[in-house]
Amino acid sequence: MIKHFINKTWPLLLSFLVPSLFMLIYFASRGMAPFGRSSLLTVDMGQQYIDFFAFFRNTLLHHPGSFFYSFSKALGGETTSLWAYYLMSPFNLLLLPFSKGGLSTGVLIMTVAKYGCAGLSLGWVLNRLQIQSGWRLPMFGTIYALSGWTIANQLNLMWLDALIVLPLVVYGLECLIKQQHWLPYVSWLAVAFIVNYYMAYMISLFTILYFIFSVVWHWQSWHRLLINGLQYVGASVLAGGIAAFILLPTYFALQLSKASYTLTKFKWTWDYAPLKMLGKLYPGGFNFAQMPKGQPNLFVGAAVLILVVAFFIEGKFHWSVKLVAGLITIFFVLSVSFTPLNLLWHAGQFPIWYPYRFSFIVSFWLIWLAAITWRPERHLNWGSIGVTTLLLVATDTYVFIDSHHLNFITTGQIITGTAMMLIALICLSPLAHRFHWLLYLIPLLTLADMGTNAVLSLNKISYVPQNQFAIYTNILDQTSQATKNLNSGLYRVGTTFQRTKDDPMQGDYFSGSHFGSTLERKTTGFYDLTGNPDGDGFVTYANGTEFMDALLNMKYFWSVNDIPLVGHHSEYKYLPTLTRKPDLHDYSATKQLPQTTIYQNPNSLGMGFMAARQTLGVKQIIHDPMTNQNQLWNALLGQSSQTKLFTAANFNGVTFTNTNRLTNITGSTLTKIKPRKPAQMTLTFTPQTDDAYYLSLGANLQKDNVKMLLNGQPLAQYQTFRNTVLVNIANQQKDEPQKITFVLKKNALWLQNVTLYQLPQQAFQEGIKQLQQHPLKVTDWGQTHLSGHVIATYKQPVLMTSIPAQDGWQAFVDGHRVSTHTIADEFIALRLTPGPHHITLRYRTPHLGAGIFISLVSLVVLGASEWIKRRHNNAVLVK
Repeated sequence: MIKHFINKTWPLLLSFLVPSLFMLIYFASRGMAPFGRSSLLTVDMGQQYIDFFAFFRNTLLHHPGSFFYSFSKALGGETTSLWAYYLMSPFNLLLLPFSKGGLSTGVLIMTVAKYGCAGLSLGWVLNRLQIQSGWRLPMFGTIYALSGWTIANQLNLMWLDALIVLPLVVYGLECLIKQQHWLPYVSWLAVAFIVNYYMAYMISLFTILYFIFSVVWHWQSWHRLLINGLQYVGASVLAGGIAAFILLPTYFALQLSKASYTLTKFKWTWDYAPLKMLGKLYPGGFNFAQMPKGQPNLFVGAAVLILVVAFFIEGKFHWSVKLVAGLITIFFVLSVSFTPLNLLWHAGQFPIWYPYRFSFIVSFWLIWLAAITWRPERHLNWGSIGVTTLLLVATDTYVFIDSHHLNFITTGQIITGTAMMLIALICLSPLAHRFHWLLYLIPLLTLADMGTNAVLSLNKISYVPQNQFAIYTNILDQTSQATKNLNSGLYRVGTTFQRTKDDPMQGDYFSGSHFGSTLERKTTGFYDLTGNPDGDGFVTYANGTEFMDALLNMKYFWSVNDIPLVGHHSEYKYLPTLTRKPDLHDYSATKQLPQTTIYQNPNSLGMGFMAARQTLGVKQIIHDPMTNQNQLWNALLGQSSQTKLFTAANFNGVTFTNTNRLTNITGSTLTKIKPRKPAQMTLTFTPQTDDAYYLSLGANLQKDNVKMLLNGQPLAQYQTFRNTVLVNIANQQKDEPQKITFVLKKNALWLQNVTLYQLPQQAFQEGIKQLQQHPLKVTDWGQTHLSGHVIATYKQPVLMTSIPAQDGWQAFVDGHRVSTHTIADEFIALRLTPGPHHITLRYRTPHLGAGIFISLVSLVVLGASEWIKRRHNNAVLVK
């Protein structure tokens, strides 16, 4: 029995071990943590996902309410859709034993496990369907697990689950078509939807194509086709129904974020010349430049390509099967090059980086055709070998001639790929009849082929040093904990340093920055219109004025200590500067840590405060940050709209070097007189008071166009902004001359929205004291609720909060549910009657209840159908 078990399981065990051990050895050789000083953190893995993994741990271990809503997501936002896209993989549980600084080690273990499970998944399905057996299972499993798509997208760790589930969905579909057995297909497709709805959408599209192929492959009759078709549709709907508890709330949440960018019009054009994808068939056809914009990663090794050719040439399959397979293959070729089909696979949105994300399905399709074609006892004929050889010569010729247009291919890669193909052709040819040992070279050749691609591709990618991540994370965590020790209440924290925009999720605190595809569009719009950097999917609180700090309840600020205080050889270098903030002079240094100092903002207005009734009139704000902030300020205080908190200030002087001379600064264009020589403009002003001064900069004044200096030093400022931002230039610097220099990087520079503003401290403090008279005193709070007491007055009847107004928030005043108002298209506000009130705000995920109900009904239907089927089968056996 033991011998039988070993004979049966060793191919599957190797299907897991070969790809996982190969990648583990490679990572160790690169010194990835825990084997050295590097890490697997790169691009979005280092800038986004690693912070979400910390958020995953914090949610499961400390804040379960964060599954639904979190104030760590920008100013606050629903998180069900974030979990549905990034964090539903069961593999994430492997991260729980690791500390925050050691999460990079957990990522390595999880990555290796997913490589292994991808190989195991395909090996198990091929064995279960009796398509392949023995040593061929780990061979095909390794090809699949180490395919070009997997290597290129290993950093997108949440996508690799789709690689594991795809073969199991196909297995379920085969069971449905051949045996009318629903359970495997429904179960695995539901798992795909639950783990990652985005990749599951692509898998669902593929099931349509595979269903057509399978019914032709296993053709019985038109009557059976009709029954299979009805069963396929019903089972697919049932799988979606089981996953409705996560899909339904996510769908509606995405309408306010990612889905709002979906294209409704597209061009009937090609993304690139389709022949360029041929270069991706050679090992090492990937580099960093291919991440933002490139061709699909289709590398599947020499053996698979040869066997795919044999599928269409040799006589094993009926012509109808080859015809359908050929049409599907052509459809895939068009999908990875023709714009409308590319958009179809990506649900109507061009990917931001990582193009052709669905190409793992194309790779699977090619591997599947190869697997169902090959039998070792039936070697390929000379026709297949000859056609493949001609195709190889043609491909080599094209790629070699066009290699200067392909930034990912070299002559060495072409030679390596050609050599692999020639050896594979010999091993698969009729010569193997005479030289049987050629057959056993194929798995070794396959490992060499796939391994070469992995090493060549990943060697082109740089990674974040482990120290850079771990030390920063530990400092962030220490500062966060120290702040909580000072104040355990509900507030936000601003910082002058930042590693990623998702630092709040990593450090378990509330702030104003976030980077994620599920970020609400209204929040990015608010940042845009109030002078902070934003983009499609990110916001960064780097340019807050003292008024915005107060309004958004930035009660504390963290700043890096000066080098003279911490020493040049300290961990200071691991704290990247986010912004310059002289406003900290108006805040009090509350606690100094070895690397950071915690400042308290005395102007903070809390999460809620009473304001004038004019506040309810601020519905829409215009495209000018200072005008918008003035409008908000006046409405909160009930002042005339003509009053200005921020007033324009004049520059005292301007000098031009190698440019035209301007009379007006803002809106004008600087032009070089001598194009090849340096050119700059310097603006000077001397503050007459200790007030705060802010400089507005239009989106044209980014690092690609200009270098900005403040008093001869580079201006510390967040570099990426697409709308006007406000830069804190001076504070508490009366009579100290300030010099702002614009160094041109091109022959012309549009001085878009360059205006200097002054914040009169006395008027600001008087207004803040008025707004602080009746705060919302929070007595109980969590991620999805808060309650407290407030006193409304006749002059201040509006409870203004800094909580984003999103569907799901319910407001209760003195135990009675009331309607809410939306201020500035962003914040929740309540109209109250004069007197004391008890306020409760609760968040309930929209459509979650309906989703759970649909899921339960779907599970009951599936269970009932299985019970009926089993009873029917038992009755047949009894007869």
